[in-house]
Amino acid sequence: METAQCPISNSREFTPYIQVPDRFEGIGNTHWNIVCSSVSGLLMLNPRPDPSEIALHYRGAKYDPFLHAGNTTSWRDRAYIAARALLLSYRAHLILKDIAKPLQKTTILEIGCSTGELLNFFHSSSGIPLENIRGVEPDTDAAAYARESFGLNISPSIDDAGMDGKQFDRIVLWHSLEHIHAINDALLYAEKLLEPDGEIIIALPNPAGSDARYYRKNWVAYDAPRHLYHFVPETLAKLLALHRLRVIKKMPYLPDLLYNTFHSEVLLCERKNLPFQVKRFFKLFWRISVFAAKGFFSPLTASSLVYFVKKQG
Repeated sequence: METAQCPISNSREFTPYIQVPDRFEGIGNTHWNIVCSSVSGLLMLNPRPDPSEIALHYRGAKYDPFLHAGNTTSWRDRAYIAARALLLSYRAHLILKDIAKPLQKTTILEIGCSTGELLNFFHSSSGIPLENIRGVEPDTDAAAYARESFGLNISPSIDDAGMDGKQFDRIVLWHSLEHIHAINDALLYAEKLLEPDGEIIIALPNPAGSDARYYRKNWVAYDAPRHLYHFVPETLAKLLALHRLRVIKKMPYLPDLLYNTFHSEVLLCERKNLPFQVKRFFKLFWRISVFAAKGFFSPLTASSLVYFVKKQG
């Protein structure tokens, strides 16, 4: 275990925010502390597993990003995989929107690419050549699957991905930035690897969202101890500014609301030993509708946000 300083302010002054159990531990006998930096306002897990310990909290829990068709057993896992496959086109559209150069010349790097489905979609459906696509994935099994199944160029760390001086039009951190221990090092490399007119696409859960405030410790996107940081737009902007990066646009990502609300409701029922009956399902549908409406009219209350980031001019 380690006690970390705030990556924005370097301060070690924190105030308690919330205690949350691991969502894979049922009633949750172990609670993790999420604290708020007294200087920057960043929410972060502290203390936390160090880099040598964190892998145990992925493998033991059969963590979602490392599931693929070869090892799914439950209907919930299979539903997640099917939904993820259906959303690849939408995610790719968001990432490639407004790109200036032809797709055949576009370069893409995904940091935290898991088993490579999104990167493969860029090649197989968008026509981007394999030599223009790279991924970073520290999990050896997920990286091996991406290489063997799709022929992708996968590195274990971001510094390896840019060793030949290649730069990228799009760098994607889709629900991965919050997992990275050395977060400033990752953003330092990302800024160096980004083309002058390129964009970094960052998707993050929003702890200020309506669903997070409703479910509190049962909100699955706290996902302790795997999620090390919890950003709102203000704290993300502060961190990016340290690396000469700025947010040019942000938008809610509705599919995450569906996922987070459904699984938070299931988690709440499991921990309170409540049946998930038809009546509760209809209440859940109504709750999702309310949260979605709030997120539409006030994006800062959305369950998760996608940030479009460029170098500072």
